[in-house]
Amino acid sequence: MKDFFKYIPIAALLLMFVACGDDEKVDPTLAQGNDERPTWTLPADLYKTYEFLMSVQVTLQDELLTKASDGDLMCAVVDGEIRAVAPLQRTGGEVYFSLIIAGNSGSGSVTLRYYCSQLKRIYTLEGWMPFTPGIAPTQDGNPYVVEFIGE
Repeated sequence: MKDFFKYIPIAALLLMFVACGDDEKVDPTLAQGNDERPTWTLPADLYKTYEFLMSVQVTLQDELLTKASDGDLMCAVVDGEIRAVAPLQRTGGEVYFSLIIAGNSGSGSVTLRYYCSQLKRIYTLEGWMPFTPGIAPTQDGNPYVVEFIGE
């Protein structure tokens, strides 16, 4: 029985290491990827081809906002065609993208794609909102918050 008690500190120590292991799990949607920075481009005549513009400022949800950097890029896609491309901008500590999206009446939904240079990942939000030329460029004076990562 004496021998039994001398193993209790060792067992307690092992239990402590197991219990105090790395509890911080990395969200797989925030893990490092291997996407190259995209070369999203607009056709030279894009704004002559379409009759309407939808101008919006968008920002990232909190989880991605902490990963934002100057190498980031966002594009808007309508009907399978890139209709706007914007680099990350900063004004007064606020991070946002200004998108001027071209389209016609009856154009489909706007899909947003965001390249995060720090994570080397492209995030896509299909059907973010319908193409709406008369929409306010901001939501109550603030950029629209885009939720690329679901709850």
